[in-house]
Amino acid sequence: MHFSPSLIALLSVVPFSLTAPTVRTDEAEAAPYPLPLPDGLPSLNPEQLQQIEKQAHGTLPGLPLPTNISAVGATNLQLIAFNQFIEVAFYTELLYNVTNTVKGYEFPNEVEKEFALRSLETILAQEKVHTLTANEALRHFGRPTIKPCVYSFPVTTLQDAIVLAATFTSHLIGTLQDITERFAANNDNAMTGLIAATIANKGAQSGWFRVFLDKYPSEVPTLTASDVNFGFTYAQSFVVPGSCPNINEIKLKTFSPLDIVTRPEPRTHKIKISWTHVHDDKKEELLWLAYVNQLNVPNVVPLQIVSCDGRKSVAVAIFPYEEFLLNGLTIAAVVNRQGPFANAVSVAQSAVYGPGLIVVE
Repeated sequence: MHFSPSLIALLSVVPFSLTAPTVRTDEAEAAPYPLPLPDGLPSLNPEQLQQIEKQAHGTLPGLPLPTNISAVGATNLQLIAFNQFIEVAFYTELLYNVTNTVKGYEFPNEVEKEFALRSLETILAQEKVHTLTANEALRHFGRPTIKPCVYSFPVTTLQDAIVLAATFTSHLIGTLQDITERFAANNDNAMTGLIAATIANKGAQSGWFRVFLDKYPSEVPTLTASDVNFGFTYAQSFVVPGSCPNINEIKLKTFSPLDIVTRPEPRTHKIKISWTHVHDDKKEELLWLAYVNQLNVPNVVPLQIVSCDGRKSVAVAIFPYEEFLLNGLTIAAVVNRQGPFANAVSVAQSAVYGPGLIVVE
């Protein structure tokens, strides 16, 4: 399923669903990149902004920004904008499918549907505010703003969509933890409060998703921290390749994908993973699998390659759930050394494939 911001702008005249989107050929040929997102995003007039803020139950941050920002700080804001465009597209699509009772998105009764619609409308508006906040800050600092891409989401039911939303929200919270630390380390201290407030908003969203999925509202005592390069790589899994007008502005690393083949369970057992080679990996016998969970020191386990056809490798490794209580989000990455690793950032510095996201309750 491919999802284009141009489709959002056409919702009133072109119906679509997750399983059968409709793209108008004349518009696809008319512009090299998608049309603006709803409400004029990324550029708004005052009336459009006022309507978004009303739906979001709050405004863009009004505290004054400093006059300068570091290069790292600017990259942080670009990554945030990149992620937020994805969320705006995702929730726009989800809201449409629920509103129009697309197959797979039905509710048992109108009361539950009405509450879900109000919740999704608010979340969508708040994601628009987050997007505008990041891009307006970049504009204030004279740095390149980020433009939307074309997106593809691997879901066909309401259950799938909420599971995905819960997963990418948990990982974004982890990425925002790293962003906060990078702001502080590069003397962009004025930006840390903004990120803390955003993390709180994402946490509230996560709690609702988890209740919807019949899980405890709070995932773990301290949510898993990630790395900005993992965050950038994972976000690109929802992007149609070649569709981003200025992704090159984001000076972060993109890792080769890691696929978690076996769905891990809340017990210690072997899981299967795989990756596709993008270069000649002649030293695959020297690879390990690192797990990042909560705010603990990453765990590293040996990898056993079970098959390799020259293009794709399949391996097995222990998922040490019981020893380390690997609940909530665990970020897996194939690394080129055994460690030890201090945190997610040091894992990313040695990562070859990843991240693979694992969620266990």
